[in-house]
Amino acid sequence: MIASALVSAFALRRKPKVDAAQSDIDYLTAGRAVNDAELATGEEALLFRMLHEEEGFENIFDIPYALKHLKDVHAVMRLAVAEIGDQHENLTEHPLFHPAFGAFALGFCLGLVAAHRAKHMGWQGAGTLNHIQREQCDAWGIEVTTYYLAVVDAYGIFGKNSDVDLYGISDKWWQLADPDRFEGVPTVRGCVEVGRKVAGQWSEDAVDVSSPFLEALQAVVESGATERFVE
Repeated sequence: MIASALVSAFALRRKPKVDAAQSDIDYLTAGRAVNDAELATGEEALLFRMLHEEEGFENIFDIPYALKHLKDVHAVMRLAVAEIGDQHENLTEHPLFHPAFGAFALGFCLGLVAAHRAKHMGWQGAGTLNHIQREQCDAWGIEVTTYYLAVVDAYGIFGKNSDVDLYGISDKWWQLADPDRFEGVPTVRGCVEVGRKVAGQWSEDAVDVSSPFLEALQAVVESGATERFVE
């Protein structure tokens, strides 16, 4: 009882214990097997469709747990957008919604991949990725985000028609492929970092993502860079 009270008082929780610390090779092998299993279930068919129909995404299968991460970021971003859109439609309709969404999704993927890898290093290893592992996780996170945003560009967040009808989200995802548009919008970089931090917390406790995304989105909208994204 005393221990429970202390844990509660200081909002501390033990990190989830994994069966055993995994080496890099074990992690890659297990993660690729999970990719195969995710694909075999037939779930999220639309999310994975481009893996079959488009060239250039083949290396996704070599990224451990990539399809699990895709499902997680998709579910999290859909929920966050739905909650924000229901209460702040002026933000989802805003021209700067697209870069904010892309930046936050990137940060969330980066944080999610790193947190997952750290957790599977074992009880003593959690949170102690070395420099090479961190760079590798960043590369994996970028690949997962690139594919995810390609899916959003092709099919929308909830579907192209639903995006417009429900939340006023225009079909201008192609802007994310133009880096020049992001010059002079420093808050976008901050949006990435918020997403990365939240992902680490979400990986441990499934914390609310909508509120930090709302704050990050508001910061981007208030940056005064709207003219770059209006055509």
